[in-house]
Order: sequence, then C-alpha cells, then structure tokens
Amino acid sequence: MSVNTIIDKFFMEWQVYKEFYRKTIFTVLISGILTALLLFFASLYFENFIIEQSRNIAEQTAEVNNKEKLTNLHNFFSILVNNLFVGGIIILLGFLPVYGLPFIIGLLSFAAVGILSGYGLIMEHNVIKTLIIAFVPHAVIEIIPILYSVAIGMYVNKNIFKKVFFRKMTTYNIREIIKNGIKSYILIIIPLFFLAALVEAFITSYLVEIYL
Repeated sequence: MSVNTIIDKFFMEWQVYKEFYRKTIFTVLISGILTALLLFFASLYFENFIIEQSRNIAEQTAEVNNKEKLTNLHNFFSILVNNLFVGGIIILLGFLPVYGLPFIIGLLSFAAVGILSGYGLIMEHNVIKTLIIAFVPHAVIEIIPILYSVAIGMYVNKNIFKKVFFRKMTTYNIREIIKNGIKSYILIIIPLFFLAALVEAFITSYLVEIYL
C-alpha cells in the first residue's frame, strides 16, 4: 500500500468524521465531563456506600493479583484486548433499536472517573496528583477512540432506529454504514487503543511506582 493510498484513506475518514461523527463526539465529551462532575459530588454525599463498595472491589482485585503477578507485556495485551472489546461492543450496541445505547455506555467511562475521584478525596488522597500520574498519560489518548466508538455506534443507532420505528430512508444503506464503521475502527480506533495500552502498561505503571 503506497503512502498516497494511506493519505487518501485518512482524508476520506476525515470527511466521514466531519459529516457524521464530529457533533456526537463533542456532545458526548461535554455530557461526559458534566456526568463526571455530578458523580464526583454524588460520591461525596454517599461516602459510606462508596467506601464499602471500594473495599469489596479492592479485596477481589487483591485476590486476583495474588494468584499471578503480571508483567508489563501481559498488562499491555490485557488492556488492549479489553479496550478493543469495549469499543466494539459500543459500536455493536448501535444495531439494537434502542435509541442512545452507545451514548449511555460512553458516559459510564466518565462516570467511573468521577466516582474514583470522589473516593480518592474521601480517603484523603492527593486526587489531582493521582489523576495526573496514574490517569492522564494514557487517558488523553484512550478517550479519543472511546468517543469515536460512541460516535460510530450512534450513527448506526440513529439510522437503525429511524428505519425500524419510522420507516424512514436512512442516510446510507446498512451495508454502507457497516463499511464506514469497519474503516473507522481499523484506521482510528485500533491504532489509538494500541498506543493508549502501550502508554498505560509501560509508562503510567512506571510513573505510579516512582511517584505514588
């Protein structure tokens, strides 16, 4: 595959992004930030419940970690497979005629950040320092394919919903929608999830060992 062919494919992807994905991505981003803030303050209100649930999760995690100490390479593949799976599920949910499912799943990622930040403040940790060291390095990359997955899922979802319930002609036929989704997944989502997993497994883990 020549360089010009690769450039052409990314240019076509840029056109698809501007026409179908951009509005959804920014809507999810803004809604997600508001959701994270809401869950952050809610976790402070439900302090006892958050502490109890966090302890249960910590105990389960400790049991798993005690069984086998994973290397950074194992962590990399585990993170990568998990992220690709989540991204794929978000897109596939768009094929269900329930409006907004990919959007809701996308918001859960932001909700988790808000709850964890609230828990950190409850336990009197330095939340800002922890987020900068243990979250930001890989999250700034990881958030892009997550948002992109939601945008693809919502594009599919809107067209499926219109066709099932309103019998309207979709922007493109289903085959064209699937084709665009697969291209986006290969060109954007897989490479960025790969890079995010690489950073989380090798760089974030190193920073956590040194500074936290």
